[in-house]
Amino acid sequence: MPTRLKSITETSWLVLSDTDERVGLLTEIKDKYTLMVKNVKKNFTSKQEVNDFFQEDIFSQVIKIEKENIKKDYFIKGYPVDFDSPCEVFIAGNTLPLCTKKPASQIVFCAGYYCLNFPKNWMSAFTPKLSTLQEHGYLGPFKTDKEAKFMLTKLRKEKHE
Repeated sequence: MPTRLKSITETSWLVLSDTDERVGLLTEIKDKYTLMVKNVKKNFTSKQEVNDFFQEDIFSQVIKIEKENIKKDYFIKGYPVDFDSPCEVFIAGNTLPLCTKKPASQIVFCAGYYCLNFPKNWMSAFTPKLSTLQEHGYLGPFKTDKEAKFMLTKLRKEKHE
Protein backbone atom coordinates (compact mmCIF):
# COMPACT_ATOMS: atom_id res chain seq x y z
CA MET A 1 0.00 0.00 0.00
CA PRO A 2 1.57 3.33 -1.00
CA THR A 3 1.97 5.55 2.04
CA ARG A 4 2.84 9.21 2.50
CA LEU A 5 3.77 11.39 5.43
CA LYS A 6 2.29 14.80 6.10
CA SER A 7 4.33 17.04 8.39
CA ILE A 8 2.68 18.14 11.62
CA THR A 9 5.86 19.37 13.30
CA GLU A 10 9.57 18.90 12.62
CA THR A 11 9.41 15.50 14.37
CA SER A 12 5.86 14.24 13.85
CA TRP A 13 3.89 13.21 10.79
CA LEU A 14 0.44 11.99 9.87
CA VAL A 15 0.71 8.70 7.99
CA LEU A 16 -1.65 8.88 5.00
CA SER A 17 -2.82 6.16 2.63
CA ASP A 18 -2.73 6.70 -1.14
CA THR A 19 -6.30 8.04 -0.85
CA ASP A 20 -5.21 10.62 1.79
CA GLU A 21 -6.95 8.66 4.55
CA ARG A 22 -5.26 8.98 7.95
CA VAL A 23 -3.59 5.71 8.81
CA GLY A 24 -1.64 6.69 11.90
CA LEU A 25 0.84 9.00 13.57
CA LEU A 26 4.63 8.73 13.36
CA THR A 27 6.85 10.60 15.83
CA GLU A 28 10.60 10.92 16.23
CA ILE A 29 12.23 11.31 19.63
CA LYS A 30 16.02 11.24 19.91
CA ASP A 31 16.47 9.49 16.52
CA LYS A 32 13.98 6.77 17.45
CA TYR A 33 10.55 6.48 15.87
CA THR A 34 7.13 5.48 17.21
CA LEU A 35 4.18 4.60 15.00
CA MET A 36 0.67 4.71 16.48
CA VAL A 37 -1.99 2.95 14.40
CA LYS A 38 -5.43 2.19 15.87
CA ASN A 39 -4.13 2.14 19.48
CA VAL A 40 -1.21 -0.11 18.50
CA LYS A 41 2.26 1.25 19.15
CA LYS A 42 5.29 0.11 17.15
CA ASN A 43 8.82 1.33 17.90
CA PHE A 44 11.70 1.67 15.43
CA THR A 45 15.36 2.43 16.08
CA SER A 46 16.03 4.16 12.72
CA LYS A 47 14.51 5.71 9.61
CA GLN A 48 15.59 2.62 7.70
CA GLU A 49 13.51 0.37 10.00
CA VAL A 50 10.48 2.61 9.36
CA ASN A 51 11.08 2.40 5.59
CA ASP A 52 11.52 -1.40 5.81
CA PHE A 53 8.22 -1.65 7.68
CA PHE A 54 6.37 0.32 4.98
CA GLN A 55 8.42 -1.34 2.22
CA GLU A 56 9.18 2.07 0.69
CA ASP A 57 11.07 5.28 1.47
CA ILE A 58 8.21 7.20 3.05
CA PHE A 59 10.52 10.05 4.10
CA SER A 60 11.39 10.91 0.49
CA GLN A 61 8.07 12.63 -0.28
CA VAL A 62 6.94 14.27 2.95
CA ILE A 63 4.10 16.73 2.42
CA LYS A 64 5.15 19.95 4.10
CA ILE A 65 2.59 22.28 5.64
CA GLU A 66 2.80 25.60 3.83
CA LYS A 67 2.94 28.70 5.99
CA GLU A 68 -0.27 29.96 4.35
CA ASN A 69 -2.00 26.75 5.50
CA ILE A 70 -1.14 27.25 9.15
CA LYS A 71 -4.40 27.85 10.89
CA LYS A 72 -5.34 31.06 12.59
CA ASP A 73 -5.84 31.25 16.31
CA TYR A 74 -9.43 30.74 17.44
CA PHE A 75 -10.83 31.36 20.91
CA ILE A 76 -14.06 30.63 22.79
CA LYS A 77 -14.64 32.86 25.84
CA GLY A 78 -10.94 33.80 25.71
CA TYR A 79 -9.69 30.17 25.67
CA PRO A 80 -7.79 28.77 22.67
CA VAL A 81 -9.21 26.04 20.41
CA ASP A 82 -7.12 23.58 18.39
CA PHE A 83 -9.27 23.53 15.24
CA ASP A 84 -10.42 26.09 12.68
CA SER A 85 -13.70 28.01 12.86
CA PRO A 86 -15.21 26.59 16.07
CA CYS A 87 -18.94 27.06 16.69
CA GLU A 88 -19.69 28.27 20.22
CA VAL A 89 -22.24 26.16 22.08
CA PHE A 90 -24.32 27.02 25.14
CA ILE A 91 -25.59 24.32 27.50
CA ALA A 92 -27.78 25.45 30.39
CA GLY A 93 -25.92 25.30 33.68
CA ASN A 94 -22.51 24.73 32.08
CA THR A 95 -19.99 27.56 32.37
CA LEU A 96 -17.16 25.92 30.40
CA PRO A 97 -16.09 27.42 27.05
CA LEU A 98 -17.94 24.97 24.78
CA CYS A 99 -17.79 24.56 21.01
CA THR A 100 -18.25 22.14 18.13
CA LYS A 101 -16.29 21.70 14.91
CA LYS A 102 -19.38 22.20 12.75
CA PRO A 103 -22.73 23.91 13.44
CA ALA A 104 -24.75 20.66 13.33
CA SER A 105 -22.22 18.52 15.24
CA GLN A 106 -23.32 16.75 18.42
CA ILE A 107 -19.73 16.33 19.68
CA VAL A 108 -18.97 19.14 22.12
CA PHE A 109 -15.42 20.23 22.93
CA CYS A 110 -14.10 22.44 25.73
CA ALA A 111 -11.77 25.25 24.67
CA GLY A 112 -8.54 25.68 26.59
CA TYR A 113 -6.06 23.47 28.39
CA TYR A 114 -7.09 21.02 31.11
CA CYS A 115 -5.60 18.65 33.65
CA LEU A 116 -7.47 15.32 33.51
CA ASN A 117 -7.50 12.91 36.44
CA PHE A 118 -7.08 9.49 34.83
CA PRO A 119 -6.91 6.47 37.18
CA LYS A 120 -3.12 6.10 37.02
CA ASN A 121 -2.07 9.74 36.70
CA TRP A 122 -3.02 13.30 35.83
CA MET A 123 -2.63 14.12 32.12
CA SER A 124 -2.89 17.34 30.14
CA ALA A 125 -5.38 17.90 27.33
CA PHE A 126 -5.98 20.68 24.83
CA THR A 127 -9.58 21.23 23.70
CA PRO A 128 -10.86 17.86 25.03
CA LYS A 129 -14.36 16.54 24.48
CA LEU A 130 -16.88 17.57 27.11
CA SER A 131 -17.67 13.88 27.63
CA THR A 132 -14.01 13.25 28.58
CA LEU A 133 -14.17 15.96 31.25
CA GLN A 134 -17.43 14.55 32.56
CA GLU A 135 -16.01 11.03 32.70
CA HIS A 136 -12.81 11.99 34.57
CA GLY A 137 -12.08 14.58 37.19
CA TYR A 138 -10.41 17.69 35.81
CA LEU A 139 -9.02 21.10 36.59
CA GLY A 140 -9.28 23.94 34.14
CA PRO A 141 -9.70 25.55 31.81
CA PHE A 142 -6.33 27.25 31.52
CA LYS A 143 -5.52 29.80 28.83
CA THR A 144 -1.97 28.57 28.18
CA ASP A 145 -0.16 25.27 28.04
CA LYS A 146 2.34 26.66 30.54
CA GLU A 147 -0.38 27.28 33.16
CA ALA A 148 -1.78 23.76 32.69
CA LYS A 149 1.67 22.13 32.87
CA PHE A 150 2.46 24.03 36.07
CA MET A 151 -0.76 22.76 37.66
CA LEU A 152 -0.14 19.26 36.26
CA THR A 153 3.26 19.07 37.95
CA LYS A 154 1.68 20.14 41.24
CA LEU A 155 -1.17 17.62 40.93
CA ARG A 156 1.17 14.73 40.07
CA LYS A 157 3.36 15.50 43.09
CA GLU A 158 0.29 15.53 45.38
CA LYS A 159 -0.97 12.24 43.94
CA HIS A 160 2.34 10.46 44.58
CA GLU A 161 2.92 11.81 48.09
